[in-house]
Amino acid sequence: MKNTELVLQKIIEMVADVAECQIEEVTPDSSLPNELGIDSLMGLEILVRVEREFGIKLEEEQVLQMDTPNNIVNLIIQQEVILA
Repeated sequence: MKNTELVLQKIIEMVADVAECQIEEVTPDSSLPNELGIDSLMGLEILVRVEREFGIKLEEEQVLQMDTPNNIVNLIIQQEVILA
């Protein structure tokens, strides 16, 4: 399994890029829709980037669970455990 802190940092970088904000504005518990203005289309973009970066396949309904960087990391960790 990848180091959780490294995964979190990569997710924060992805979210900041998609939200077009500074990395410092994104915390592990930032609400993607409420604090960062991530809409459903942007959420799908994050989903695709996560799948490519980590070599996993997430279901589209899991986008609804991707509401903070920490939750995205948890989905990645769960997926890696399933695939292991």
